[in-house]
Amino acid sequence: MLQNMKLMKKLILLLIVFVVIPTLMLDLVVAKKLESITEEQVGTALLQLVRGSHLTLDRESSDFEEKTEKIMISQEIQQLVSVPSSSEYERFEIFKALDKYLNNYSTNAVRYSLFFSDKDKLYSFVPNSDLLNNGVFYSTDMTDLSWYKAVSNAKGKGIIRVIDKFGYNPNNTQTVAYLRQLNSIYNGETVIGYLVVSGIETPLQLDFVPFDKYKDAQILLLDSDNTVLATNTEAFGIGSKIGVPEGKEEGVYKQIENGNEIMSVIHTSEFTGTKLLMRVPVQSIIIDHISVQRLVDWIMLIYFFILILASMYFIQSILKPISRLARITNSYHPGKALGITMHAESKNEIVLLSNHFIRMTNRLNQTIYDQYELELKHKEVELSILHTQINPHLLYNTLESVYWHTLMEGAAESAEMIKDLSLIMRIGLSKGKLLIPVMEEINHAEAYVRLQLFRYEYAFKAYWEIEEEAKRFLMPKVLLQPIIENAILHGIKNMSHDGELWIKVKHTEGKLIISVEDNGYRPADIGMLNAILQGKESSKGFGIINVQKRIQLHFGEGYGLQYALREDQGVRAWIEIPAVLDETDLK
Repeated sequence: MLQNMKLMKKLILLLIVFVVIPTLMLDLVVAKKLESITEEQVGTALLQLVRGSHLTLDRESSDFEEKTEKIMISQEIQQLVSVPSSSEYERFEIFKALDKYLNNYSTNAVRYSLFFSDKDKLYSFVPNSDLLNNGVFYSTDMTDLSWYKAVSNAKGKGIIRVIDKFGYNPNNTQTVAYLRQLNSIYNGETVIGYLVVSGIETPLQLDFVPFDKYKDAQILLLDSDNTVLATNTEAFGIGSKIGVPEGKEEGVYKQIENGNEIMSVIHTSEFTGTKLLMRVPVQSIIIDHISVQRLVDWIMLIYFFILILASMYFIQSILKPISRLARITNSYHPGKALGITMHAESKNEIVLLSNHFIRMTNRLNQTIYDQYELELKHKEVELSILHTQINPHLLYNTLESVYWHTLMEGAAESAEMIKDLSLIMRIGLSKGKLLIPVMEEINHAEAYVRLQLFRYEYAFKAYWEIEEEAKRFLMPKVLLQPIIENAILHGIKNMSHDGELWIKVKHTEGKLIISVEDNGYRPADIGMLNAILQGKESSKGFGIINVQKRIQLHFGEGYGLQYALREDQGVRAWIEIPAVLDETDLK
């Protein structure tokens, strides 16, 4: 049959049998191997990310332990051991003092409560936990409390449990609480009461931000019984149970759920005994690999189609070059140089085809190299994010301790300066976010202005005109500080209490207009300032150049910073940016 077959058909058959089929099989095998390697590498990277995030969560728990320890050894609590029999008025004063003391620790999300035994019903005038969200409560029978046995058995060690929310709770909504038995520091066997810190799932869930870049990822913080303590998904509520294979304490494993393959990454903390579980569909992990593979498949199919077509018309003139080109194609491996040079430019179609194939493989190799470098940079960014999450926690906690210590010593003004400094650093870091709400940027600027007012002994006045509607829009962080600093240093700091500063934010026609004005008496070179912003003067104004570049990086060349003279006296600087509510609106 082969002897009697026309040469054109024989060539087509040979191409199909010895070129097309082997290449497709090689592509299939390589695709599967790359998919397996991709899953393994991503699983390893995710395990490192989960470990680092779990360490951050453990620091949150450690922070609660330090605060509860501080409360337990405080004079307000320890003096309750020796409180003698008192009148109802005295008991009311004790209750009121304790309630005020707890309110210093409670926030909108995290609430501190104290429970005491009151078998003689001496504190019957105090509302119970079914009426109030937090406070000081007295119970005639502590065993009626669902969490009492567990916290009592802990003997003063803090534990984390899921409990019902305090206050009006018709739907039996649950919350996560840090519970601790308060013992006398003079006699460890004497139990004073029980401290309950409810709502801690809120700060815990804030530490899930590094996982936001993984589409469809489910993050779950579990206790030792696999009960959900905190999550970023509505699929699992707080207090629900989740199935974790027995013996899985740390590592990566895959499961099939509803026909979908799920990669699970788990890590168990030696400090708290909690588990951090990340669940992500395998399909979303390898989606980029699949897209590239489909593109390669289409390129190969198109190429084979052209090759067969050309062989049908030019069999005599291209048989030998095609054979050579087939050998090159069969020997090519993605990422490996071909080792051949391009032919001189010619009108010969085979020469052109050969040159195009070489260019295509070079581009494919370059794409593979670029992808490899991108993955390395991505991992470096992940490590950088993890590092920036560790140090700020230590710094914030230290500044918080210094703030309270200074406040307790009576230096209220110094304490407020420390608080403002902490606010500036916290918003400046913003957990790695580049865009923040206008209100957060205004808080940052207000803290900075307060520090400058104190530094220059209130030598100027600051006025704020912020539209309520504009507060919810996003803007690059730390834009206002360099502009305000220039207005103070070059405009009003030496005006002997006559200096004035105006900061205004308004929303108009889909834009945000943010202006900083001063009434400085010294003449300003507006032409030089705008030349700096336009890149015509590169040796000055690094601060405003940085502001200009960051604005245009986020929003384009049509937006930015400008300077002009005020009609009366001084300088006006204003920023124009689009009014956006979500970073996806910029894409």
